[in-house]
Amino acid sequence: MNNSPQVYFIGAGPGDPDLITVRGRDLVSQADLVLYAGSLVPAKVVGCAKPGAVVADSASMSLDETHARMLETARQGGLVARVHTGDPSLFGSVREQTALLDRDGVTWAIIPGVTAAFAAAARAGVSFTVPETTQSLIITRLHGRTPVPESERLSELARHGSSVAVYLSADKAGELAAELRLAGLAESTVIIIGHKVGHPEEEIIRTTLGGLEHSVQAGNITRQAVFLILPGETAPQAQSRLYAASFGHGFRLAERPQTWPRLAVYAMTIQGLALARRIAGMAPADLFAANRLAEDEVRGFERIADQVRANFPAYHAHVFVAATGIVVRSIAPLLQSKSTDPAVVVCDQNGEHVVSLLSGHLGGANDLARRIAAHIEGRPVITTATDTAGKTAIDTLAQSRNCAIADPSRIVNVNRVLAEGGRVTVHDPDNHLGLFDDAQREDSFELVDDPEAEVLVSWKIATGPGLILHPRRLCAGIGCRRGASKEEILRALTQVMVENGLAPASLATLASVDLKADEEGLLEAGRELGLPLEFFAGSVLDETQVPNPSERVRAKIGVGSVCEAASVQAALKMSPRTRLIVPKTVSGNVTVAVCLAV
Repeated sequence: MNNSPQVYFIGAGPGDPDLITVRGRDLVSQADLVLYAGSLVPAKVVGCAKPGAVVADSASMSLDETHARMLETARQGGLVARVHTGDPSLFGSVREQTALLDRDGVTWAIIPGVTAAFAAAARAGVSFTVPETTQSLIITRLHGRTPVPESERLSELARHGSSVAVYLSADKAGELAAELRLAGLAESTVIIIGHKVGHPEEEIIRTTLGGLEHSVQAGNITRQAVFLILPGETAPQAQSRLYAASFGHGFRLAERPQTWPRLAVYAMTIQGLALARRIAGMAPADLFAANRLAEDEVRGFERIADQVRANFPAYHAHVFVAATGIVVRSIAPLLQSKSTDPAVVVCDQNGEHVVSLLSGHLGGANDLARRIAAHIEGRPVITTATDTAGKTAIDTLAQSRNCAIADPSRIVNVNRVLAEGGRVTVHDPDNHLGLFDDAQREDSFELVDDPEAEVLVSWKIATGPGLILHPRRLCAGIGCRRGASKEEILRALTQVMVENGLAPASLATLASVDLKADEEGLLEAGRELGLPLEFFAGSVLDETQVPNPSERVRAKIGVGSVCEAASVQAALKMSPRTRLIVPKTVSGNVTVAVCLAV
């Protein structure tokens, strides 16, 4: 039995024939029957239909009529392309059509399309999401012949301060403005009107809530309009953290600012400032206090939340001499991930309690709280389950052994078992965690029945239900011709890693000959990956035993091997035991070798 779809509901996009997806256009060109909503979809969009196909405008047809046409074609073994404006899943009336097809045993599928709101935003050059202002988009409509639930009234939805796209309301500009004012939006709120988006008569009008009704009247807009309400357009400029050098992720390590090794210490009262000075004396630190307390080396702030927002990505740890509630409210909007958030510690102004509040393990807040408590003769307050159970958390162990955590969300299962007194399976063939020769450990890791509480330690790409740790023990040696680009080098390195099943997170360093110390492409590659670069003298590399020396390379630069020898030398700086696991691999202008520091 053939289960391939017989009917495809295809999103045509807003009207421009070039904005239908490639998949959608291909299906239209293959269909025996093309039914398109001609009131909104220009005929040009379905102009790619094959010779002999039946192309029909469904604007004047009822549901029963369109269904009868589709059913007849499907039962004759033909293919149907039902072409909707925008995206079929948004105000597309697909549900009732598919119900009839299901009833009659006709298979179907939906091909998404570009909806008018996204096309209008692109034409206007605006963004629905703005860092630190709005991270949500609400798509809705005003009531018409199709009622809108009371709970979804625009005045209720717009109170959130999110961006809003309002469809099917072109003739209700006055009501739209009234609802937005009822929601409390400012008259200066930017509104984009997308009129006949994607059609030859397209207009993109930038206005405000105060000028909305006039703009609609002046443009004679009565249908085919989408309204984009954008509170973030007038917000202060804030940079997305995604591309910030200080924001690390699976493909790029964070570049830490110069202040990162220091503590940021905050105080709200005179007594608190005295304690903050004592804390700052135990390590390199910067002091911040309310404006009335600012002097000399103490930087003042008007609102602590504003100062914390500015400081949060710049310091590895933040210590507050303040009420815990104030601190929680200040840091809450800034939290990203337990693997990247800095440590946060809170002390009362008398120095009696030192609370590890955030990033106790990976961020080091637990250890910092203990050290501060010892320094000021207070009491550390540690609430993480493994610590209260007297166990070493797996993330703390991984960090101390220089292992990257593939998926931090899986830490909780392992730590839960440890905290409850259970045992955890650890597969660590090379003993990177150092558990197997440490018989005195009370939190030893042994076989359990919970696969999610297993730990696999490997420098290879790995999958499984448990926690995967990648020890940073791989050293990549790189040779390249003069002028090789960053892109060439990264492409060659990525190819070697993928083809040999090596985990990128296990890369510890890049290495080459000292003649390449000024090679910009190589330097940029190191910065892109967030990895240190080691450059070795040619004489050192030439004395290194490798399997594939080249006399041609020796004649040219005086060194018989660059990538292999450099990878071995870099690994030797980490361990006396090394293994060349990827010999010299040539990729265009770049050679790559990888050595393991065992």
